[in-house]
Amino acid sequence: MKPTRRDWITHTGLGLLTFGAYVVISRVVNAPVAVVMPDWVPFLPWLAVPYLLQVVVSYFLVLAVRDRALRRACVSAYFAAYALISLIWLLYPTVMHRPVAPDGWWNWPYQVMSSLDLPVNIFPAGHILMPVIVCWAFALDRPRWVWWLVPCEALGAVAIVTTWQHRPVDVVIGVALAVAFGLLFGIGRRRLPA
Repeated sequence: MKPTRRDWITHTGLGLLTFGAYVVISRVVNAPVAVVMPDWVPFLPWLAVPYLLQVVVSYFLVLAVRDRALRRACVSAYFAAYALISLIWLLYPTVMHRPVAPDGWWNWPYQVMSSLDLPVNIFPAGHILMPVIVCWAFALDRPRWVWWLVPCEALGAVAIVTTWQHRPVDVVIGVALAVAFGLLFGIGRRRLPA
């Protein structure tokens, strides 16, 4: 079943609310725990474009899930996992200083992103939640889409780390939370009509 106009409006509103919560937590909470990126992780600011695309597109791509119950399970799993991550950000605030982007027009997306997005809320990564949930849902609901979706989301996951938004361990924990809440809300148990 296609999402209704109300579904789109609700999803957009919840997305704005989530983004607002992220911004408030970023600005209000002191980040006393400094974390550092492992030395082996390269800094690739030009990957800011796939990173930003993943954050926005994955969130709305869940609306392309045809099965309404599966779509609701995905959205519920996302918001429950995001609520837990927000609580962690409040109780255990972290900061990770990022390098300045080198000169070059190809680095302007990173420069804009880093000027707006403070280097806080590092542990765990919330940006990976919806990409994991979307890939999982599409494997069940639209398996033909998985051949292009998984590589795109994998590039986005690499971009999360190589733009120094989160450390690899933060992304792994974010993936684990997405899977845990997906199981909790029954994403894997959905039996879709043939």
